[in-house]
Amino acid sequence: MKAYILSDGEFETEKLRRLECLVKRCLGERGFEITEKRLAPEELAYCIGCFSCWIKKPGECLIKDTMAEINRGTMTCDVVVYLCPVVFGQFSANIKNAIDRWVPNVLPFFIIRPDGSTIHPARYKTNPRFVMIGYGENLSEKDVQLFIDITKKHHLNREVLIYNNNDEETASELLTIELERTGDRL
Repeated sequence: MKAYILSDGEFETEKLRRLECLVKRCLGERGFEITEKRLAPEELAYCIGCFSCWIKKPGECLIKDTMAEINRGTMTCDVVVYLCPVVFGQFSANIKNAIDRWVPNVLPFFIIRPDGSTIHPARYKTNPRFVMIGYGENLSEKDVQLFIDITKKHHLNREVLIYNNNDEETASELLTIELERTGDRL
């Protein structure tokens, strides 16, 4: 089994280093081979909305930067873990950019979900399980709830955890959630 850990290099803190060690230990205990990427802001261009990944070269972004490596790496894994600083209840800019640039892995059509919202269907028959672990200093309950709500609303295939310096609680959650490839449900 393979896991990919993506973190934001712009928010390199002691808390992030501690969380990385914890996640690697938990995944290692479950038998995962781990690839890590700490994303620096200068490594990714922003999506320009050209839709070439859907029309000209389906499944591949025309922008030649680190995202091609990240997309290939994540799509060959069973689980992708985002270690995400929570900034005003949202993803950090680098993590948001990486999420936006994942668009080559979905199709250009829309489907309507049971709650009435729309989503692009997955390009591939199976996808990695996604786990978002939010962290930060002195996060308010509103920030935490907003982060959880936004993450779950936009991605049905995402587990959301909040790291509150409680290694035992986070380890317990990581050791019990299902960490295997999913069907085409995003």
